[in-house]
Order: sequence, then structure tokens, then C-alpha cells
Amino acid sequence: MYISQITLRDWKAYTTASFDFPRPTADKNIILIGAPNGYGKTSLFEAIVLGMFGRDGLPLIARSPFSGGDKERLATSYKNFLEKALHRGATAAGRNSCSVKLVFVDDDDEPLEIQRIWHFNDSGIYRPQDEEVHIFQGTTRKAVGPGALQGAERTNWFRDYIAENLLPFTLAHFFMFDGEQVSVLAEREMSAQVRAGIEGLLGIPVLKTLARDLRSYAEVRRKDSPNVSDKTIEKLELERHQLTFEYEKKSERYTEIEPSLAELKEEREHLTRELASFGAGSQALLQEQFEQIKNYERAIEQGRAQLEDLMMKDIALALSGLGLREALKERLAGEGVRERWESGRNQGDSNLERFISAVDSGMEGIDPALSSGQRSAVLDSARSAWEKLWFPPPENCADDYLHPYLNEVERAKVIDRLDELDELGAPAIVELLNMIASNEDALRRLQEEVTRTEAVAPHVDSKRERLSQLNGEIQALDQEIGALKREMSALEAQINQKNTELTKLAGQWDQAKPSVRRAMRALKVASMVDEIVAKAVPSQIEAIASAMTKAHRSMAHKKDLVERIAIDENCDVKLLNTDGMDLRGYDLSAGEKQIFTQALISAISSVSGRGFPMVVDTPLGRLDIEHRKGVLNHLVQREHQVILLSTNTEVVGEYLREIAPHVQKKYLVHFERVGDIGQSTARPGYFEETEARV
Repeated sequence: MYISQITLRDWKAYTTASFDFPRPTADKNIILIGAPNGYGKTSLFEAIVLGMFGRDGLPLIARSPFSGGDKERLATSYKNFLEKALHRGATAAGRNSCSVKLVFVDDDDEPLEIQRIWHFNDSGIYRPQDEEVHIFQGTTRKAVGPGALQGAERTNWFRDYIAENLLPFTLAHFFMFDGEQVSVLAEREMSAQVRAGIEGLLGIPVLKTLARDLRSYAEVRRKDSPNVSDKTIEKLELERHQLTFEYEKKSERYTEIEPSLAELKEEREHLTRELASFGAGSQALLQEQFEQIKNYERAIEQGRAQLEDLMMKDIALALSGLGLREALKERLAGEGVRERWESGRNQGDSNLERFISAVDSGMEGIDPALSSGQRSAVLDSARSAWEKLWFPPPENCADDYLHPYLNEVERAKVIDRLDELDELGAPAIVELLNMIASNEDALRRLQEEVTRTEAVAPHVDSKRERLSQLNGEIQALDQEIGALKREMSALEAQINQKNTELTKLAGQWDQAKPSVRRAMRALKVASMVDEIVAKAVPSQIEAIASAMTKAHRSMAHKKDLVERIAIDENCDVKLLNTDGMDLRGYDLSAGEKQIFTQALISAISSVSGRGFPMVVDTPLGRLDIEHRKGVLNHLVQREHQVILLSTNTEVVGEYLREIAPHVQKKYLVHFERVGDIGQSTARPGYFEETEARV
């Protein structure tokens, strides 16, 4: 599939503009659109995104004020964005709408046209109720749509149609993205990038929203029938609300400080390179010492996290004592025996009457015939014999259930966990404490040495002071983020436990009023969605790791360093060299981090199996010179269309010559002012060709 036409009307600086693209071939898949900054390059990218996805596409736009999942804020940001998107001269000329038309062509040369029209009043205020979406299919332009559906149902129909026939918006940022934003994303922790990528690939954000909506629905439905309310459920729901509130607060704090941490690390890297440029000697030693400081800080944080994890889990349980643990294991084993005994007895009881009926029928053939009293005595004897099969219960069978919330698999897991605690010994904990203390001593000595290191160039003292300050700020934020992640993980586990308990209680309400029954069934479905989400991410890890390795080796400048990218079931990432050493133990440059992120984007788009074109604004972003050619050469190897929106400082000169044989068509955006209104137009050509003609 490829984009064959883009048409804009009264969108940003474009009064009218049309871009036409040929079908890509095996050797030519690149469309190159050039524009200096401020001429309308990014406006074109925004038109493609919002033309396809409408309001759902707003989070993909870098200069949009929106930065979260709240629907109300998204609607407000969408309105504000569109009111700035209407061409400034449109309303004065009596034109109160703007539109984007996108024509896609599939492998069978069948076109699919999407046209989205936004309407405004005479003052340029957006009218959301009048937004139009039209879809035409085939060469006859047969209109397809939701019929008489209105409002949210109509919007959802178009969203589902576009997701099925083109691309779901949860995958959009792996096919349409701003290269400048890749550098920001690259500063996020690698495991967080991978998890977000796989979740987007599988549409998990939609599933999580579904589970959340189902639980909200269940809560409302259950409250419709207060006379069948259950205090246990109310208490669980209140506890879940409190846990969710705490989780959201910590998640907001995490989202708040993560960009700040990325900025501080970028400043530190820049300052470190600047100090390194002052020469060798003591300055080289200073740089080496700061590298060692970062390594010690990382080791201390990992040790503390490991110790905290032990104290929260293993040590706390181990302190309960061997006798209590053995008693619990014995009790759980007895309850397992009872569960199996009850299951067998219940299954046997269900067949008892059939057995008695068979015995009764068999006595009819006895000659001489038995009297009714004899037959009754035989049947009573058969019943008694049947009952003795199940009584008394087995010797190790529990009298009742103290832990009815556990099934057989969960009991086995608890017993295995308790067995593991028997092997936990003090030497392992002491060794961990000694390691932390040793690293803290080494860090303190190293920091003292740094303060004694003399400057070797002008201004180095102030820069060194700022670098030391940065290290302190980064260390504090790193520790806070680590603590937040652990707390969020613990809260998430507690929330899941509350959801599981609510789902189990649903079975007790199966005969309740219809509204309550629907509520409880909604909880069961939400729990099923939780299980799907938990199993979905690990199912794609191997494919993503393999595709990332291939893409990374294609783009990286130092191809001999990273032999393989490995990802475990928790999405933790290792960049392994030929000796199996994880290169993440050494600080990666900004360019190497961006290549990792570019490889993830490439892997997700590849594994998704979607033959959708890739649209990249500012494709080389903040990439260093070493990696620019690698990224470009990787893009030309894609099987599908790639549209690059470039400034006059990116895909030009040697970079243009690198991909020139693969370029199908080129456009250059021109800009001029008519009075105080800017006007952008698109013409065939490119920067260097225009300069040559001049």
C-alpha cells in the first residue's frame, strides 16, 4: 500500500496544495519533500496524521500542547489546534472550513480515499459537531460509512474502519513520527521504550481502556441495586480506588520528572564532551573519574533496589519462622486434598442415580423375581456401598478451607515459594550489604579525588562545578525514578489482586438482579482482558528482539560492537557484543541511543506486518554525522513507500547523494507573503536543483 495523493485546502499556510506520488518499486521507494524551517513542512505532516485519525492523532504531533490520556484535555487541545490550523485568509474570503484528502492505493491498484473536513463559524471557532469524514472505495469511488449512526458511535465506526483497512492509531507513531522527537524518546529507559512499543503493536492501550471502562460500568450497574449490595464488594472497590489514586499520582510524577532527567543527562553529556576538548592530563583524568562515579552510583542503586526487594518479599516472609511456614504448607496441601476429594465425590454423586437405576433395572431379570422389600434392601445396600467410597475422607484431608481464594495452581505456587525461603541465608544478605557499603566508600573517595583535580583550561572550574551539580541532580532523580517504578509495580500488583478478588466474588451474584448480574459479568470480562494483557507482551518479545538486531546492525556506525539485542520477559534490554558482554554497562552516546530507538520503531513496524507507508518529519533530527547515512540506508531498504520531510540542512549534499538512486519523486515547498498572510505552495523539484537553475 502507498499514498498516491495528498490534497490540502485552507490548511495552515496552504490555501490549496496537491502532492501526487507514483507506486514505489523494489529500487525506488523514497519520496522527498523539502522545505526550510517555517515553510510548511511540519504542517504537511500534521495534515497527514489528523486527516487519517482526527482527534486520536493529536498526541503524535510534537507542537501540540496535549501530553496525556485525558479525553477532556484531548478534546480541548484538538479544538485549539484546529483553530490555529485554519488558513488566516479563509474566513475573510467567506471560506469557513479546511480539509485534507488522502488517497491510498493497495497492491491490487484499488484506491481508498479519506477526506476529512473541519468546519468553523465566522469568527474561526471550530464546530466539532460538524466535522465530516468521507471514505470512498475503488475506482468508482463508492462511498462507505456508518449509515445512520451519530456522535461517538459514528466516530468509532470510522476509527475501526481505518484501523482495519489502513492502520490503527495505536501503531501510528511507528509509521508517522518526527525525527526531533526520537531524540527525546531515546533518553527514556530502554525497557520502557520496548514495553511501550510492544503494547502499541498489540493494541494493549485499547484493551487497558476497555478493562477500565468495564470496571467503571460494573460499579455504576451494581449501585443501581442497593438492596443487593455487598459490603465486601464496596470495601474492595474503595481499596482499589485508593490504590489507583496512589498509582496515578506516582505515574504523573514519573511522567513529570522523566523529561527533566533526559535534559539533565543531555546537558551532562554535552558538558563532559566540552571538558574533554580542553586537552589531556588532569582533564582526561577528570572525565574518567566522572565515568567511574556514574558506574558506582549505578551499582549502589541496583544494590539498594535488590535489598529493598528482598526486604519487601523474601526477608519479611522468612521472619515468619520455619514452623509457621511448614504449618502453612501442610495446611495448603490438606486443602488441595480436600478440593480433589470434593471434586471426585461431587462427580460421583452426579452419577449415583444412574447407577441405582441400572441396579434396579438389572434386578428385573432375576429368576425367581425379588420381592419389593428385597429389591428395596438391595438398592439401600447399593447406596450405602456407594457412600462408603467417599467416607471417611483421606487421612491428610483438611476439615474445611481457610484459604478458599486459592485454586490448585495457586496453592502449588505458594508452596514452591515457601520452599525457596528455606534456602535464604544470612550470608547472601550480608554479602549484598557489604557490596553496597564498599561501593559507597569507593564513591566517596572518588568524589573527594574529583574535588582535588585541578583545572587545565579557562572556565573549567565553573564547568566542573556545574558538572558536579548535574551529577547530584541526576543521581537524585535516578533514585526517585527507581523508587517510583518499584512503588508503581507494587501498587499495580495490589490493584490486580483487588480486581481478581472482585471477579471471584462475581460468581456469588450470578442469581442477583439483572443490573447486578451484568455488572459482575463485566468484572469477569475485565479480568479476562487483564490476563490477555499480561500474556501478550512476552509473546512478541523474541520477534521484536530479532527485528531490532537486524535494524540496529543496518543503521549503527560501529557495526562490530552490538552483535545482538536481547530482551527478557520483563522487557529489560541487553546490547550484547560478540563476547556476550552487555554494552549498556558503558554509557552510550546520544547518537547510539537514538539508533536504538530508531531500531525499535523499525522493528515494531516490521513485526506488525502492516504494509503501510512511513512518513518521517525531520528524518535526521539530532542524529550525529556518524549515524545519518546508516539511518538513510536503512530506510531505502524498506519494502514500502517512505516519505521524508526534510529541511535544507538534512537530506542534502552527501546525504542526498547517498539515497538519490532510490528517490522516486521530489517536491519543494515555497513560501511567500501576501500582505500579512503567509502562503505555501508545492512544486516539483528540490533544494539543490533550484539552486542549480538559479
